[in-house]
Amino acid sequence: MLMFAHVDINNCYVSCERLFRPELEGRVVVVLSNNDGCVIARSNEAKALGIKMADAEFMVRKHLKENNAVIFSSNYPLYADMSARLMNNLSRYTYTLMVYSIDEAFMALGDITGLDLEKHACMISRNVMRDTGLPITIGVGPTMALAKLANKAAKKLKRAYLVLDTAEKIDNTIKNFPIEDVWGVGIAYYNKLVAYGIKTAHDFRELKSDFVRQHMTVQGWRLHQELWGKPCNIIRDVADRSKGIESSQSFNTYQTNLEAIEEAVAMHAATVALKLRQQKSMAVTLTVYIRTNKHNVKHDQHYPSITVKVPFAANSTHQLTRVAVQAIRAIWQSGYNYLKTGVRATGIIPEGEVQYNLFAGYEHSREQKLASLIDDLNKRYGRGTLRLAAEGFDRKWVMKQEFLSQQYTTNWKEIVVTK
Repeated sequence: MLMFAHVDINNCYVSCERLFRPELEGRVVVVLSNNDGCVIARSNEAKALGIKMADAEFMVRKHLKENNAVIFSSNYPLYADMSARLMNNLSRYTYTLMVYSIDEAFMALGDITGLDLEKHACMISRNVMRDTGLPITIGVGPTMALAKLANKAAKKLKRAYLVLDTAEKIDNTIKNFPIEDVWGVGIAYYNKLVAYGIKTAHDFRELKSDFVRQHMTVQGWRLHQELWGKPCNIIRDVADRSKGIESSQSFNTYQTNLEAIEEAVAMHAATVALKLRQQKSMAVTLTVYIRTNKHNVKHDQHYPSITVKVPFAANSTHQLTRVAVQAIRAIWQSGYNYLKTGVRATGIIPEGEVQYNLFAGYEHSREQKLASLIDDLNKRYGRGTLRLAAEGFDRKWVMKQEFLSQQYTTNWKEIVVTK
């Protein structure tokens, strides 16, 4: 019998911060979004105070101060590194691991004949905490949807893991499980199901299969089948290249100068290139965009974007940066107060499937060697140690991070020192 496990980090960003600040256990802790704008992660203590996801920082500032809260700016290099450590650890327990997001993954458990799943899940949870210091929750089920559901149910029960390996356990768990919490039920599906009187996962499962296919397309039908324990989704051990790779960021203040915007675009292009190399992929097209603040009605609005074809599929920082900077020059217009820019790579293909032109003279091997050199030096001395001049040096436009913690694992200068 094939079983799946869904694993995620409890309060991921908060847990990463607490890992290096153990004195914060039991304290109210929140992590803020780009430019310290709103709450994107909360400790259980913060949740108990009524702090909600996406609450604007200025609206809850007084409440947090009154409760002696600890506030952090988002430290993405730290979170990404801790995520990589978790995924490497989880790969020891499965032949196929699918990284679903920075804080969660699906595992195929394979042939479980004779395996005590309760003890196995407990062992994984205990070992991950020992090896990474990160608290996780594990849901186990015969399909990916049921594994995800088991994970959420375990959190509600305040358990480290929950195993749904019998029809009785599945029935008892989905009986009162809210339909809006089921994996794959977005706002459109939710509104449609509520209109039909569907309130729980059990109600949804009781619908006729043909009715679900007719009103919820193939994806809804697959979810319906998975809640009955029939696997329809497949765990893939490679990155999903159909979604593309994006890097974007709001400025700390309005930008009207093209040079500053070019620096930001160059930085985003370099980030996209690095992500492509990490998953051994290359991009065929780049989309570059820039935006004003749609919430500021006093300013004229401008949301231009441009999609350009890369001469040859590439993951070279030099190549993608050159294309991205040329693109932003084509769409930028003076007289606007720009607040955000970004770069998105699409048409992503594996490195080994690139078709080159015999007469183009593109020095692929040279670009790859240069990219490898940059990656090696930055990995050794800290991200951003070596970068293209186009990315700028003083970067006065970077987002506000007044509460940024140290880059404990990615910067030699900020590594923890014992005395």
